[in-house]
Amino acid sequence: LDLENHRAANFEQFLQEKIKVNGKAGNLGEGVVIIKRSQSKITVTSVVVFSKRYLKYLIKKNI
Repeated sequence: LDLENHRAANFEQFLQEKIKVNGKAGNLGEGVVIIKRSQSKITVTSVVVFSKRYLKYLIKKNI
C-alpha cells in the first residue's frame, strides 16, 4: 500500500508540472485547476474548460 501512495504522489507531482493553463506548463492558476490526492486516488478539478482528452494524454505519457 505504501508503494501505491508513493506512485500517487509522484503522479500528482507530474500532473502539477505538466498540466498547461494558458499555454504554460506548471501554471495551474489561481484556483483554476486543483489537484487533490487522498492515498492512491487523485482528483483533478477545473473551473475553466479543461479537455478530458488532454488529461488522458498526460496519463498515458506517464505510464
